[in-house]
Amino acid sequence: MTTSTLPLPRDFGDRFSPILVKELRQGLRTRFFTIALLLFHSFIILLLATVTLGTPVEVVNGVFWGIAGLMLLVVLPLRAFNALNAEAADGTLDMLTLTSISSFRILHGKWVALFSQSVLMAGSLLPYMVARYFFGGVEILREAVALLVLVLGSGIMTAALLAFSSQASVILRLLLLAGVGFGAVPLGVFTAFLVSSSQADMVLREFFALAGWEQWSIILGVLALSVYTIWYFLALGSSRIAPPSENHSTRKRVIAFGAHAALMIIGLLLCYLSSDAENAAWALVPLLGLTLIACMDVMTEEMPRFPTTVAALARRGRFGSLAGRLLHPGWASGVLFSAVLCVMTMMVFVGIAHQENSWRGDTGPCLFFLCFFLATFTPVLVRINRTNIFANWWAVQLCMVAAGILLSMFCEVMRARDFAMLGVLTPVTTLFGTESIGYQSRGRVLIPGSIFSVVWLIAALIRARMHFADYTRLEHAALTLADNSSHRANDVAQ
Repeated sequence: MTTSTLPLPRDFGDRFSPILVKELRQGLRTRFFTIALLLFHSFIILLLATVTLGTPVEVVNGVFWGIAGLMLLVVLPLRAFNALNAEAADGTLDMLTLTSISSFRILHGKWVALFSQSVLMAGSLLPYMVARYFFGGVEILREAVALLVLVLGSGIMTAALLAFSSQASVILRLLLLAGVGFGAVPLGVFTAFLVSSSQADMVLREFFALAGWEQWSIILGVLALSVYTIWYFLALGSSRIAPPSENHSTRKRVIAFGAHAALMIIGLLLCYLSSDAENAAWALVPLLGLTLIACMDVMTEEMPRFPTTVAALARRGRFGSLAGRLLHPGWASGVLFSAVLCVMTMMVFVGIAHQENSWRGDTGPCLFFLCFFLATFTPVLVRINRTNIFANWWAVQLCMVAAGILLSMFCEVMRARDFAMLGVLTPVTTLFGTESIGYQSRGRVLIPGSIFSVVWLIAALIRARMHFADYTRLEHAALTLADNSSHRANDVAQ
């Protein structure tokens, strides 16, 4: 009698990143994921069982998607909240950076491992979606789109929290968590609209009424924006944990400039070539969010200290030196780079304002958005936290928001709207002052506030220009090192 042994399950292949293998093994074995998975499915099964007891199908569907959204947009992304900081606290992050694994591959491996768990959770929902279809009141197409939205949102939130987990301050990470959660609210609202609103069918009919190229443009555009946003957050996080002798900013800025330029061109084409200028909002809204993220990132980079960080552009002569003032790492070049991105975004907004008849002759919306963008430059000139430039950026923004709220409360309680003029000193308080003084008199605050905001921008550019000498010094050092290396190589060859 012969017995055949069962083949052993194959392990991960060598083509997989070691970080990915490590994180997948650890993540799937944790009690958190196991307990969350068991509780999630147990609750879903009990929820579907209540249909046989007479529970309305609409209630079951609402609770079902509420639980799914909670798991995919809140619970699973939260696993990235302390991912990098925990590695740094345990001392394993320094060991990883000493290996041949780049900092971006570390971030990418961790994100893939965490996002795979979200995909696994989303895939486990499919049998319950089919079961609910037989109960009635379920549109498969709408629910499939809603599930895809939740999965993409989960990937973006996981990447954002993973990037921000490099910060050691728990308070700062909680603040960033609140900001990421605020950004996820539209995803939850859109998902609820798809699965519960009767108008969702009309939206889908209008979508399928479009030409084929228009449908594919929307689908591919959404996917491309999602992939780019995830990539940018991972690049942001990798630049924060990389050794100071490495340059992770130049490539990130080049790709960001290309993405913003593409969105700007699309927005202007939709503005001037389509029948309705408001169609440009499809490009303006993502461009606005991506501009704010990029400005926050590049203006919170530490100034470079090693010639290797500027060597690539320094070797390209005068052109490389000029390009370096936009693309070199550090907040000084980040100020100029951010100004370029803000101008690109404002071009789309001004185009919409120019095309809309209802906005002609009214510069209020343009000035409002101008102050909104220029608020990102204020932290360059105000230092509250002198040890962490990233924390300082958020601290200054919070102080301006708090001052604006206090100004609005004072004007409302004291019924003294003229005091809203005090808000012109900073861009953020200008926005609050504009809302406090009323629509008819908003120009009294908005115009001088815009002037002060431009002054903040000019002062930030001047301060950045003063630090361009650091780039010049590092470029000379990089060229000197390159010349010495070539001389040594020639000596050895001879």
